[in-house]
Amino acid sequence: MRIGIVAPSKLNYLQEINKNYKEILIELTKIVAKSENEIVVTPDKGSVSEYFAQEYIKNKGKKIWEILPLEDKEFGYGYVNINLGEKINCGTWRNQPEKFNEETDILLVLGYAVGGLIEMMYSKWFKSKPVYIVKELITAKLPNEINKSLDLRYISFKDFGKELKRLS
Repeated sequence: MRIGIVAPSKLNYLQEINKNYKEILIELTKIVAKSENEIVVTPDKGSVSEYFAQEYIKNKGKKIWEILPLEDKEFGYGYVNINLGEKINCGTWRNQPEKFNEETDILLVLGYAVGGLIEMMYSKWFKSKPVYIVKELITAKLPNEINKSLDLRYISFKDFGKELKRLS
């Protein structure tokens, strides 16, 4: 199974949400690596996704897939770490959320951010899937109107390992 990692583009953003964010992220990477599931990321340098992928590597995770806009002339991709895993070219940034969802089986949300919300919303149209939102890394649930269209599942990071076993 491929787990899409949805997260803010700045690691220190989570510090405002939970002072223990690094411990939570490290525990989640251990859980995901031990499960032998693959991860899918678009890791901006200094982002939560990049940190998660680096910790996943340290914990001998199975495989990392990177969704990268290798043909983007409008914004480029110089601020993305392209050296973490196998590359999947999505063409341009405009195609990234769609390709990200096509390549994933579930989403793991490690905090809210504008780009991450777009990736979550695209899960309605491109390979519909459960979206696991880590409660300890957000300040509030999304509005009920969104819950009607998406399969949102709010979960404690402590329970995510049990959920992965259930899905296998």
